[in-house]
Amino acid sequence: MVGSIHPRRLAAAAAAGIVCAAGVVFLDVSPAAAKPTLHVSKTTGLKNGDTITVYGTGFTKNLENIALGQCVKNPSTSTDCNLSGGAEFVSSDGSGRTKTVTLKLATTFSGHKCGTSGCVIAAQLLPSSNPDDVVEANKVQVAITFSSGSTSTTSPTATTGSDTGSSDSLPKTGPGMEWATMTLIGTALLLPGLGLLAMLPARRRRLGH
Repeated sequence: MVGSIHPRRLAAAAAAGIVCAAGVVFLDVSPAAAKPTLHVSKTTGLKNGDTITVYGTGFTKNLENIALGQCVKNPSTSTDCNLSGGAEFVSSDGSGRTKTVTLKLATTFSGHKCGTSGCVIAAQLLPSSNPDDVVEANKVQVAITFSSGSTSTTSPTATTGSDTGSSDSLPKTGPGMEWATMTLIGTALLLPGLGLLAMLPARRRRLGH
């Protein structure tokens, strides 16, 4: 009788171990499914030329090339974002947090007018170098509004993708967030031009002799 009970106890213990293991796996996976959050120093009562600070949390750990900047809602082309000081590349650290960046906002850029609403602070990975599921899990946008009111600062606002006032997430077109790629290309084109300008005076002096 004792011998028959012992195997049943072992089976029960094994089943309990499986349940505990399943619980551990669930707790470990759950945080990874959370949407990222953008912490924006000010989102309302903004004026043209205002600067704000932004950082993100909840991103997948150790990501690179996260495009972060001011755009119109649901940007789809490079001209849908503010390329004049209003966008930057960031990375996430081992805790899923980005560095804090300073963005200079504009009420109009590339033919777009933000008005009292219609612009966002958006963050998204470049789809061309990341799997679709990773891109989808790491994009977020926060609505901002402009007015002619006070320029006083407000407490930082933490907003997730579900609290942005937009029913759609950032779409992916072509390489996605092309404005970020354009910034890199523009820098690459600018450096050779500066080198050429530096060489011209020396060349003129040689010709003069």
